[in-house]
Amino acid sequence: MNNFNEDMLTGKTKEAIDILGRKWKYECMSCAIAKGELELPGGLIYEDEYITVGADTEIPLNGFIIIATKRHVNSIADLNTIERHELIDYIARIIEALRELNIVHEVTIVQEERSKHLHVWIFPCHKKYKEMFGKGVGAIKDICKYAKSNASDEDIQQCLNTVQKLKEYFKEV
Repeated sequence: MNNFNEDMLTGKTKEAIDILGRKWKYECMSCAIAKGELELPGGLIYEDEYITVGADTEIPLNGFIIIATKRHVNSIADLNTIERHELIDYIARIIEALRELNIVHEVTIVQEERSKHLHVWIFPCHKKYKEMFGKGVGAIKDICKYAKSNASDEDIQQCLNTVQKLKEYFKEV
């Protein structure tokens, strides 16, 4: 049922440097996040027995949110009914929150089946980046590269503030 890429299952330790400059070592980023071994910038926005929700660790792009499953599956088709409903519900709820909080009004949703942990990108379509790179899936790589290499302290703080706003939003809802 799960057709993961073999080198994804080798258990090799990987390294990442988050937007706050912290270095992390992990075998599986989603497992490390779910176990509390890797702390997302600003912390988790939401967590339950099926998913985690937080800002991207490495790309300081305001409103860039990742929803990951806790179970090792790489396809939406491999989720059970409860997990599938939870995932889709939180995709919709995050988009709704981003709009209501006036963080972003258009997103691109991305999910590839290359990872051993299913995760969905809710990728913000900010006017500035649409003007620079265009919009849609084809622009995402260039936007990420630009955001990462040109991040200011203000950009990083804006991401952290958005995480806090989303946490508060989900406490109230």
